[in-house]
Amino acid sequence: MTRSDTQKILHIIEEMPTVENAIKELSSYDKAKTFPVALFDFLQERGMTIPDLCEASLLSRSFTYQLCEGTRAPGRDIVLRLSIVLGLTYDEAQYLLRSAQRGALYPKVRRDAVIIYALSKHMSLSETNEALLSLGEESLL
Repeated sequence: MTRSDTQKILHIIEEMPTVENAIKELSSYDKAKTFPVALFDFLQERGMTIPDLCEASLLSRSFTYQLCEGTRAPGRDIVLRLSIVLGLTYDEAQYLLRSAQRGALYPKVRRDAVIIYALSKHMSLSETNEALLSLGEESLL
């Protein structure tokens, strides 16, 4: 979403007589897929299965299936863990975070900078965690 799109959305919100009208009007701007749909699309693009994702991300089978079905919402670290395991780019990871309604990666935040670096260098989950821990940052596991 560009800055001009954001300005248009702000204008719509400010000009509508009720919040219900504003939300209804904004539905056309909501182009992000739901988390399960976005995750499934990335799985297909990468030629991975849900069992592959479970194993690589070190998440339980039941929890991973719940994420894929949309019956559980992932936390930010889970989305980041999945992004690394799927080998997503920075932009793709941001998209997956947005689809999960989680905070974006912010380069000025030290921990986020390490994760951005890991994504750009296609580091594994264990390599990413080692880098985080070696810099005194919280692990993704």
